[in-house]
Amino acid sequence: MSKDIAIAFFSRSGENYKVGSVEKGSGALIAGMIEKAVDARAYEIARKRPYPESYEECNKDAEAERTANDRPELRDPVPQVSEKRLILVYPNWWGDLPMPVYTFLDSIDTDGLEIYPVCTHEGNGIGFTEKCISQVYPKAKVMKGLALRGSDVQKDSAGTEAAITRYLASAALI
Repeated sequence: MSKDIAIAFFSRSGENYKVGSVEKGSGALIAGMIEKAVDARAYEIARKRPYPESYEECNKDAEAERTANDRPELRDPVPQVSEKRLILVYPNWWGDLPMPVYTFLDSIDTDGLEIYPVCTHEGNGIGFTEKCISQVYPKAKVMKGLALRGSDVQKDSAGTEAAITRYLASAALI
C-alpha cells in the first residue's frame, strides 16, 4: 500500500451525458484503475443526499448548488489525509468541480498537498478545474492534470487504462 498517495473520487451512476444509464460512473471506473496502479485505497466523495438518477434533474440540482456556492454534506466521514500527494478524480461540471468535491477539499489539510487532477468530460477537457483548485486552495500545489472523455472511459477500458498508466508514469506516481 502506497504510504504517500491518497486517492479521492467523485462519480455518478445513473443517466450520464452521451453515455446513457450506467451502473458505475466514469470516476469510479478510473479510481479503480488508479487504485491498482499505485496500490492505494480510494475514498468516494458522495453527497449524503444522492443526486437524482435523471441527467436533467441532476443538472438542475447541481447547478443550484453551484450558484449558491453550497458545500453539501457528504455521505461518509472524510478520512484524515496525511499523504503528500492526492490523486483527485472528478467530472468537469460547467468548467468547475462538483460542489461535493469542494466539501471534501475543505475538510482536509491542503497546505503543501500535491493535487493531481484527473477529470472526465464530454468535450471541454479539464476546463478551468485546475485553476479553480489553485484559487480556492492556494497553499496546495496543483500538478498537471489528465482529462478523459467519460464516454471513452465507459466504452474503452483498455484505452482508458493505458492513458491513466501513461499519466501516472509521467507524473512519477508509479
